[in-house]
Amino acid sequence: MEKNGCDNDNRIFPCFVPAQRILNLVSKKWSIQLIYLLREGKRFRYNDLKSSLHLGWKEDKISDATLSTRLLELSKEGFLLREVYPELPPKVEYRLSEKGENLSKALEPLVDWTIKICHEE
Repeated sequence: MEKNGCDNDNRIFPCFVPAQRILNLVSKKWSIQLIYLLREGKRFRYNDLKSSLHLGWKEDKISDATLSTRLLELSKEGFLLREVYPELPPKVEYRLSEKGENLSKALEPLVDWTIKICHEE
């Protein structure tokens, strides 16, 4: 019997490769925060994203190199759209694609669960 294209035998592990690739990206620092900020059709410019990303203390802000890398990685995987407007100075906005919105919805139970267990400790 097949489920999601995976046979129920010892060849199941290749079925986890796409999930592992996505989890590796999402687990990188700032990825979940970026996805969270851009959910529900919100659009941000680069500097707005940069100023909005922090982990609760002033010293832990995202660097330009890390933000650029995360935006590129999320775009390459099809989770993020980069929209360039033909004006001067150049205007670029970022938003989640449909695939990114679906990822955001899939992450909500995980985020809720982590908040719950953090309060239990």
